[in-house]
Amino acid sequence: MDEGVLTIDKDARIITFNRAAERITGYKREEVLHKKCYHVLKSNLCKGKCAGKRTLETGSSLSNYEATIRNKEGKEIHVDITTSPLRSSDNKIIGLLEIITDLTEHKRLWEKLREERDKAQQYLSVARVMIKALNREGEVTLINKRGCEVLGYKEEEIIGRNWFDLCVPEKVRGEVKKFFQKLIAGDLEVTEYYENPILTRNGEERIIAWKNTIVRNKAGDIIGSLSSGEDITDRKRAEAELIRSEKLASVGQLAAGVAHEVNNPLAGILVYIKLLLKRYEQEKLQTEETKKQLEKIGRETERCSRIIKNLLDFSRQTEVKLRPVNINKVIEATFSIIGHQISLENVKTEMDLSTSLPSILVDFDQIQQALMNIMLNAAQAMPNGGDLKITTSVAKRVKIGRSIRDAVRIDISDTGIGIPQENLDKLFTPFFTTKEKGKGVGLGLSVVHGIIERHHGKIEITSNPGAGTTFSIYLGIIDEEKD
Repeated sequence: MDEGVLTIDKDARIITFNRAAERITGYKREEVLHKKCYHVLKSNLCKGKCAGKRTLETGSSLSNYEATIRNKEGKEIHVDITTSPLRSSDNKIIGLLEIITDLTEHKRLWEKLREERDKAQQYLSVARVMIKALNREGEVTLINKRGCEVLGYKEEEIIGRNWFDLCVPEKVRGEVKKFFQKLIAGDLEVTEYYENPILTRNGEERIIAWKNTIVRNKAGDIIGSLSSGEDITDRKRAEAELIRSEKLASVGQLAAGVAHEVNNPLAGILVYIKLLLKRYEQEKLQTEETKKQLEKIGRETERCSRIIKNLLDFSRQTEVKLRPVNINKVIEATFSIIGHQISLENVKTEMDLSTSLPSILVDFDQIQQALMNIMLNAAQAMPNGGDLKITTSVAKRVKIGRSIRDAVRIDISDTGIGIPQENLDKLFTPFFTTKEKGKGVGLGLSVVHGIIERHHGKIEITSNPGAGTTFSIYLGIIDEEKD
């Protein structure tokens, strides 16, 4: 046997001592036979808590209790002991049977495991991102220090709780839970990036950007998820403020052109009103000519209203909302605001918009701002006039980030002064500008880049000094089943 086996009589003398007991204790059998067990084993339980005494008194076995004994060299050894009564043929207790298992290797492995666990816990504690693990039921099985800091809970207040009920706001709880259930069921591919709000202990909502992976057991079954999350709330607010300030700057830039465009129909309306008043005085209102003039007033008034509404829609601070959009509609809405402004720059516009574009999942307002910034930049790059061409198409298997997918492509090309090669890499850097002092602060293209990145798209620039520039934007097409 691998376990040490001893029999001990009622006087605590060792009667038998097997080979495994010799190995565990370092004593030879002849050294310990008929000696008191407590003189040989020197267990921490020998004084006052002797399991052997209790077994002799009660006749009941004691199984798998841990103790320490000392070997022949005096070294402390951790052991597991089971003590049972030995009985005679007439059922009288005549001694004890003790089975001793050496736990030294077991303890060593547990200690090593504990060290590795503590080391891993230290790594998790110093990480400046949230790390959480959920089981299949959505219960938290692991949360690191940063996660506790963001949420405002202690670790023991989160472990074992349902993540969705505790930390996900009710307005998105059903959607996020449904996403998790599909992930755990293996019906969805692991998402590299996913944003959703969480609810802290004091009721505040924070926006977290998650990277998720699934956890499998040895059999390959999904047993939970592991996620790292970065608190991007403050960054989101700063980006929103930057977008808003750039939007207001664009509105100011457009004001003169819009005022001019609105002034024309208003002047016409005033002329027709004076004519109608004159006819009213002459009692000649009921004519076909009067009807045409009233219809003209209505059309021009609607035109003014439409121009002002588009400008207000663009300048208004709106909540980011992703929805399926046909990019041609965004381009047309953008051009309805800035078309006149561009024509004042002596720029001719040509649009070649594909009629068979699939939908993309975007925030209409933000993409409109990005396109407007690029179009206005293009117009300003043609100080002596030129041509602006806007093309839409479908691009197959485009690499965007680390994924390859089909995308809608928007090309905005001008015949302007172009961009020197050494400046191409700097264009999206905040506050970098090639415009004259006072003509720009260098935030327009930085905002454009941020908007396209947030929509998980990409933007490329090709330019030849003196021959014009093309901005190419790629936005992933909706996979209806996934998105």
